[in-house]
Amino acid sequence: MAYVQASTTGGFGLKGRIRGLVSAIRTARARRAAFDRAYSELRRLDDRELRDLGLSRSDFVHLAEAEANKIVPL
Repeated sequence: MAYVQASTTGGFGLKGRIRGLVSAIRTARARRAAFDRAYSELRRLDDRELRDLGLSRSDFVHLAEAEANKIVPL
């Protein structure tokens, strides 16, 4: 099943749709940058630090996605 998200932020005309597309691209890039920063910070932790925090390396993607969503909500 597919889901469609309609956004009318920019309006319904061609200019509005282009503005909406540019806005969506900027948001996606900001979320990706936030994800990359968080993931990079997590990768710098050694095993002892991860153990102290109660984390494992398998948690990294989930934690980085959560951080990206916090900074730039969907």
